[in-house]
Amino acid sequence: MTPNCLNVLSRGIVGLEAKILESSDSTLRGIIGTIVFETKNTILIRKKDSLVRQVAKKAAKRLQLQTGSCACFISGSALIGRPEDRISRLNNG
Repeated sequence: MTPNCLNVLSRGIVGLEAKILESSDSTLRGIIGTIVFETKNTILIRKKDSLVRQVAKKAAKRLQLQTGSCACFISGSALIGRPEDRISRLNNG
């Protein structure tokens, strides 16, 4: 099953295209790239020029994630936590 807007948080976000729309850190606004790694509190985004930026999930106030079928708008705080714990928590209720 491919990620869509209804299940993007429970399917994982690594490999998705991301754009930071709003951030408490003005240097992060407008970053566009592919999510290459995710930890408990950060995501790594590889930009088009092959530079990798580390972004605190808490600092990313609004993210746009591009799935195969749609664009999803989520808060960075919804991503806080280890990816495997978040996926387990969402799938088990």
